[in-house]
Amino acid sequence: MNVPNIVVLIATLVAFGALARPLATRLRLPVSILLALGGASLGFASLYSLDHPGTLLPVDLAALITDLPVGSSLFLYVLLPTLIFQSALVVDMQRVREDLLPIVLLALVAVLAATFGVALALWPIAGMPLLACLLLASLVATTDPVAVIAIFRDVGAPDRLTRLVEGESLFNDALAISLFLIFSAAIIAPGSVTVTGAALNLLLLPIGGGLFGYLMARLYLQLLRLIGDDQVTAVSLSLALPYLSFWIAEHVLQVSGIIAVATAGVALASLSPARVTRELWRHLDDTWQQLASWAAILVFVLTSLLVPQMMTDLSPFDFLLMLVIFAATLATRALVLFGLMPLLSQYGLSSRVSRPYRLVVLWGGLRGSMTLTLALAVSENDAVPRPVAAFVVTLATGYTLMTLFVQGTTLRPLIRGLGLDRLSGIDRAIRDLALSVTSARVARFAGEMAERFGGTDAAGDAESVNTAVAAAEPAATSPSDTLSLDGRTAIALVSLTAREREMVLDHFANGMLAPRIARRLTSDTRRRLEMARHGGVEGYRAANGEETRFLWSDRVAFLVQRRLGRSRMLSKRLALRFEKLIEISLVLGRLRAFATSELQPVLGEETIAAVMAVLDERQAQIDREIDAVRLQYPAYVAELERCFVLRAARAIEIAEIRRLRQSGVISKEIERDVYRSVARRPDLTTLSPPLDLGLDTRRLIDRTEIFEALGDRERDDLARLMTPFLAAPGMRIVSRGEVGDAAYFISSGAVEVDTGTHIVRLGRGDIFGEMALILDMRRQADVTAIAYSTMLRLARTDFARFVSLHPKLRARIEAIARSRHADNAKG
Repeated sequence: MNVPNIVVLIATLVAFGALARPLATRLRLPVSILLALGGASLGFASLYSLDHPGTLLPVDLAALITDLPVGSSLFLYVLLPTLIFQSALVVDMQRVREDLLPIVLLALVAVLAATFGVALALWPIAGMPLLACLLLASLVATTDPVAVIAIFRDVGAPDRLTRLVEGESLFNDALAISLFLIFSAAIIAPGSVTVTGAALNLLLLPIGGGLFGYLMARLYLQLLRLIGDDQVTAVSLSLALPYLSFWIAEHVLQVSGIIAVATAGVALASLSPARVTRELWRHLDDTWQQLASWAAILVFVLTSLLVPQMMTDLSPFDFLLMLVIFAATLATRALVLFGLMPLLSQYGLSSRVSRPYRLVVLWGGLRGSMTLTLALAVSENDAVPRPVAAFVVTLATGYTLMTLFVQGTTLRPLIRGLGLDRLSGIDRAIRDLALSVTSARVARFAGEMAERFGGTDAAGDAESVNTAVAAAEPAATSPSDTLSLDGRTAIALVSLTAREREMVLDHFANGMLAPRIARRLTSDTRRRLEMARHGGVEGYRAANGEETRFLWSDRVAFLVQRRLGRSRMLSKRLALRFEKLIEISLVLGRLRAFATSELQPVLGEETIAAVMAVLDERQAQIDREIDAVRLQYPAYVAELERCFVLRAARAIEIAEIRRLRQSGVISKEIERDVYRSVARRPDLTTLSPPLDLGLDTRRLIDRTEIFEALGDRERDDLARLMTPFLAAPGMRIVSRGEVGDAAYFISSGAVEVDTGTHIVRLGRGDIFGEMALILDMRRQADVTAIAYSTMLRLARTDFARFVSLHPKLRARIEAIARSRHADNAKG
């Protein structure tokens, strides 16, 4: 093996592959198609030159190309982890979660449908065993996003379309590889694979890989906390992350290495914005984009070099089989996209995916590096019978080239024909707003220069620049001249949401915001931006409602506390929620100033007045939530606000030091010394007061008026029977018609009782739920918390025992129950 010559050849291939990118842009073709075409042409030229010396290439060069030590291990262990990891780094899991079910449908169901659909279509006519057809089908069932995403980004396809294809291709490789391994084992050792074992592998391999990849990402982030903003060390550690994840998952844990790498990348992308600075993340992202670019060049060129060798057994009949594969993959994919996917929106499980989107996803199912890598693995495996290997390798390679050159070259016209490359109305208006602002600022600059320099050439140059900017987009006029008030307001709200995200990231970078809060808010602003773009003012208002709504994890925490009496999880979830609300309140104040200073000159006072009204609605909603917390936990809110003040003071101190350094007042050495002294202080981003929910059972009993007559011993006995719990505003505690299982004693807060005929409010010292227990009847009313309320819950069996031991208290509770029953009967 001539190592120097191989190194030179690889460097040359990378260089020519890099030059293919601008050429592809000029030819309006995906770069992967040019790479595949160039690699295959070079492979055919090498074989021809060996058979006919002195023709196309020198014999030594042709031999070097033909004998390159390229195998499936190079792709699986070196190049594919790089591509998968970088693809995962651009995935926002919070956004993917919104389309999780459609992505799962494409990544799992579509792969299974394609595998068995293609195999059953080939089996009757291919003259090969069913297992051989299944093995081939598992290879061609996995899609490759490289060419598709490049086309999407080039034509400006919608974000959601890109998200669907990225999410599908990121996770379907693991299932395809698992199926490939199962069918390979069944061919090599018949009878060694059972249905139960295969099902367990398909379930456990991806789950195990996902868990391990997530743990590896968390470990990497912990290491970043130790090294700070050292970009060189951070990048070096990130290089180890995908390769260690893949190798340990595959060889030590025996789980899916592909899923481990993908999950590590997705977790890192989701968690990093709130844990590392934007500068460090940008450096990581740029580095991995470069690495992925090199890996993509080598994958397509090197696999394409092998195409001539992999298709030596090609026959005319194989072209018919390729057409069968092509038709079967399209049919099974269409069945999922047009048969199953609409059911998700029909039953309210997912937002609707439009027909144009589904058409593009259908035609965009290109095959690429993974299919060719697995085909190469089959050709290298001597245990696979040679006729089966030739059948699989030839058809998988031919079908991959067919998708690249047929679907890949026509995908761009399809997107444009469906109108998916055009900006939405709001986005076009925002573009016009940007051009209008730019033109206005250039005009001011030109005027200032003309006034300063009089009639000199410099003034003329400034005027010519202004004229050029104004003429660059003649159709773009100020949105205030062409749009309705609602349209202008929607534009302003979209701009404010984008600015809000920048503010949140600035607060995190300056140490004003805890990582967990920054992560939540950046995700919320992305969702708000999408809703405002598509729904305008009403979309923005809908996002306001989601902003204060309790998440599923919050509801789980409430349920755990209510049923098990465990308060720790709920305390953490509510503390996170309260910190988020205070940060939003701070940001809203700055957004008003931004709207007045930056947007009002372009959109007008009327528009900004409407914007302020919407922001006031949002501020009032946030204030109500904060006030509700303040009423229940005043000491906690006061301490939390103090922590925000301390963080803000630290941020201002650091910003002032940076300003003094940039202005030359202090030297770099002084700046470094000041930063070192600041770094030795406690980390204020983690400074948050603990939230005591006040759910100590005995203390709640002491504060509840109805138990005032009980002695200490009786209260201790009662404490062993009762369970404390917290109800948040809007939480339904009791529902009309259900079987009563407990009575509730209010220690603090308030609830609303709706009998269907009248509404009653109860507060501290009151009891509810007792009527169903004493009178042995179903619940007669809905009871909903209207404030944060701490209560004591006494289960039915414990209630009966308790009141039997305390006759006076029993009489009092029974009187309350009969009085309410009489009131309900009158109503």
